[in-house]
Amino acid sequence: MLLVERKALSYYDEVNKGGKRMANQVEPKLIKPLYDELQKERFVTLATVDFETGGPNVNAISWVLAKNEETLYFAVDNRSRIVQNINSNNMVVLNIIANESTYSIAGEASVKAEKMEGVPLKLALMEITVKEVRDVMFYGSKITVEPQYDKTYDKDAAARLDKQVMEAMKKA
Repeated sequence: MLLVERKALSYYDEVNKGGKRMANQVEPKLIKPLYDELQKERFVTLATVDFETGGPNVNAISWVLAKNEETLYFAVDNRSRIVQNINSNNMVVLNIIANESTYSIAGEASVKAEKMEGVPLKLALMEITVKEVRDVMFYGSKITVEPQYDKTYDKDAAARLDKQVMEAMKKA
């Protein structure tokens, strides 16, 4: 048994010396590859604490933007359960698959604006102050294909709305 443990440790040390990504590294702010990936609309999940049950609540969202390395914005319908949950408990975790790994971005969220300017829908602009960024990919693996999605309604209308929302977040 001891020999197996030594081999695993030796391999782990060798991987780290080779400059490879270590599993479960923790950073106080976004690393550059994540900041860069969060400059455009993309698939992420957001975990909040449910205001009624006190249990976890997870939603998929796509309008998300890194304002800087310590601040994220996202937009949701201002009647969304996400808004209610954050108003009740501001602790959130945003999960992103990028940079060949999976990252958990924990922070404190708040409503920055109840209605975004320059957007035809009643969207709330939400702000996350990043407290911790953790590589949560299981050891010895990497993501080879990132999630992709298609808008299932009018493609032109979706593209216009996406552009309006992302521009409004960049101006905020």
